[in-house]
Amino acid sequence: MKAYKLHAPKSLENFKLGDYDEPIVYDHEVKIQVKAVSLNFRDWALANGWFGYPGEKLPFIPFSDAAGVVTEVGTSVTKFQPGDRVAVNFFPDWHDGAFSTDKTARSLGGSTDGVLAEYVSFPEAAVVKVPDSFSFEEAAAFPCAGVTAWHSLIVAAQLRPTDTVLLQGTGGVSIFGLQLAKLMGAQTIITSSSDEKLAQAQALGADQLINYKTTPNWEEEVRTLTQGRGATYVVEVAGQLARSIKALQPGGTIFQIGAVGGPNDEAPNLGMLPINTQRLQGIYVGSTQMLSDLFTAFDRNNLKPIISKTFGFDQAKEALAFMGSGSHFGKIVVQVG
Repeated sequence: MKAYKLHAPKSLENFKLGDYDEPIVYDHEVKIQVKAVSLNFRDWALANGWFGYPGEKLPFIPFSDAAGVVTEVGTSVTKFQPGDRVAVNFFPDWHDGAFSTDKTARSLGGSTDGVLAEYVSFPEAAVVKVPDSFSFEEAAAFPCAGVTAWHSLIVAAQLRPTDTVLLQGTGGVSIFGLQLAKLMGAQTIITSSSDEKLAQAQALGADQLINYKTTPNWEEEVRTLTQGRGATYVVEVAGQLARSIKALQPGGTIFQIGAVGGPNDEAPNLGMLPINTQRLQGIYVGSTQMLSDLFTAFDRNNLKPIISKTFGFDQAKEALAFMGSGSHFGKIVVQVG
């Protein structure tokens, strides 16, 4: 089979396509012919050497999100059969229940091989069926960004119509978060440096828009837009925690997810959390059950993930470069099979 591997030292130049043996299928595993994968900011950061994992071994197969068709099942598999349309969870060992270090020790395309290959095999407990309403490209968009938003706003926040959600930027997590917040009837505020992207977000239901280039003190604008109260929840993906705290209402929660803005020496120092019962909760994607529930929610409510651009399998490096440019709105997909 053909697969990409990231070689040492990490760089886009060492992100290479090669020929490898197809994976072996053990008793409890399913083999999947990959049809589509999607990108996350993490993939770009890993490929460019921004960070790594303890004990990381290069080369490895990158990317974490895939959808495809089951071609073979192990003798102990009961949930799947050849021909089933499936997607793979970001954490192959987190099947259900609460977060634990054991369940999250392996993450696809980082601490273990990922999915940018023509064939992959995983335990059946790490795989979910894809509803017929989604194409493979759409299904591949869900596992990392979608589950992260679901974990934050549905599982942890148990979002209500009286809540206000602040979403940073228009990448995968934020756009999934916007769709879920509107599904639950909540008010939404979204930020971007692009008026064009803000218009796209408004078309998806965003209630309030902030261009953080023209309004650099966006945390103050959040308070103005909420009549001084602040947001109930902040989906913090930009690495602007100090500003997010100032935008948060007493009793509110910041879901700490990422730092897509990269290192920023000019950002305000964090200092102490205000003593007004605000909460900071880290969110690290989620379980196979969360992925299954997310598929069900989108399917039943006729929602579709937002895909910005689709690339061919031989254009995976171009897809990464497009991710790095920040030009996307929602998800970026690579077709494999």
